[in-house]
Amino acid sequence: VTWASIGSILTMSNFRAPHWSSGYSANAERNVRSRRASEDDWRGWKNQRGWDARSKDKSGRQEPWRAKQEEVAESTGSLTVAIRSIAGELLLGPEALTSSCLIATLKERLRRDRPGHGVRLLCHTQELMDNDSLAKHAAADASSLDLSAVFKKTYGVVTWGEARYGGAAGSEVQNGALELYSSSGAFAVIKEGGSVVAWGHGAYGGDVGPAASQLGSGVVSIVRGQNAFVALKEDGSAVPWGNAKLGGRAGGVAKRLLSGIKKVQSSGEAFAALNEAGAVVTWGQDVSGGNAGRAAQQLESSVTALYSSRGAFAALKSGGQVVTWGNGHCGGDSSSVAAKLAHGVVEIFSNSTAFAALKEGGEVVTWGNPSCGGDSSSVSAQLSNGVLTVYNSAAAFAALKSDGSLVTWGASAEARLAADLLARGGLAVKSSAQAMAMVTEGGAVMVQGDARSGGDCSAVEQKLRNGVVSLASTQGAFAALKDNGSVVTWGRCEISDSVSAQLGNGVLAIHGTQSAFAALKDFH
Repeated sequence: VTWASIGSILTMSNFRAPHWSSGYSANAERNVRSRRASEDDWRGWKNQRGWDARSKDKSGRQEPWRAKQEEVAESTGSLTVAIRSIAGELLLGPEALTSSCLIATLKERLRRDRPGHGVRLLCHTQELMDNDSLAKHAAADASSLDLSAVFKKTYGVVTWGEARYGGAAGSEVQNGALELYSSSGAFAVIKEGGSVVAWGHGAYGGDVGPAASQLGSGVVSIVRGQNAFVALKEDGSAVPWGNAKLGGRAGGVAKRLLSGIKKVQSSGEAFAALNEAGAVVTWGQDVSGGNAGRAAQQLESSVTALYSSRGAFAALKSGGQVVTWGNGHCGGDSSSVAAKLAHGVVEIFSNSTAFAALKEGGEVVTWGNPSCGGDSSSVSAQLSNGVLTVYNSAAAFAALKSDGSLVTWGASAEARLAADLLARGGLAVKSSAQAMAMVTEGGAVMVQGDARSGGDCSAVEQKLRNGVVSLASTQGAFAALKDNGSVVTWGRCEISDSVSAQLGNGVLAIHGTQSAFAALKDFH
């Protein structure tokens, strides 16, 4: 699909209410294809009362083995262990095991019959860790132990590109991975049990370093920065790693990250965390918002949401007030529109260096880099009321109004066109060093720019005419994920035959660093 053909694609007859918006840190890397396989809903089960499958077989009858096995266990000093699914199906045992048997051993036995699945073991509602022994979870006078198993689909990772930026992963990510993330020079995965494995350039978070002891379990999500990552854990703590000066170490605020953290946002070289009390904690490069400066006092309470550009932050408070800090050129200074941001703001949108705030009644207020949409004076009359939502490309915005019209402003015509496409249901926009690729609502890819940076996709054009659901990029190449689980690549991207063969099906997500790609793949 050529760039010139976009005009016919973006007609109002093709308009459909869009289903997502993209902000730099939260959504710019979003893959729109769902990659979560179904799993047992153990969280709902653990809150129920009165359910007890410990002494029932599949038909619900009391099992006669219990008394006999408990006698054996008592005489040998072992524990009689039975493991069931949440539905009550007997998966392992009843079997006499030594009380020193590790939980990891039981998990491995369960996984043998279920390739491509991870398992969590529960004693009542408490999860058992790999290094726990059976004795740790058995009552002092007990001779038996009943456990429940929850299975979850797991995946492997396929990498290609420059090794030092993540193009070569170790064997530990070939299976058991749940989620995949990337910084500008490294990758990280959350594995079964909530442990983290990272690889790539150490200056970009490819080495977890001193954070390793905190990343062995309990991680539920990861926030990416340009040179660092932050893991959010089940206990409400946040654990950073990567380039110490650019957010990889929390320094003097580390103690404030030990509990109660609800959300973390990145401006690229700094991070901001919102806690349960509505206070914001910042760290990283000062100029990018790692130091809130004069805004710090306003961030001590009542903050409800955080947003970021590439270099600045914006916090929305409970009264609709907006507080900004960071690089002024990137939106960290909103003094020119302070009066309009004092109340009534309901949502904030951002691109690489500018912000747009949507107010009650549909007015849009902008600030930040003037050439990237921070200055909307040319369309201010159209943005004074009736706006429903705002979309963005890297350097422009598009506002959807209640009458169905679209208002665009910002940088070049291409950037505005990208924002317009997203507003009309487009699926993705990605940039390399000197090129841009977009996915239309119909799943076709269009490219523009330097051929050496992926601006020419003619060699694979036939494969990009339909079915594409998301994109990833490096500085010189693009990768497109299709709805059949295959990946198509073009640009400066060396890929071996063996890797290419693995990308023909089963891929669920793709990410890129500056010089490498990684794909999350279902191998089973």
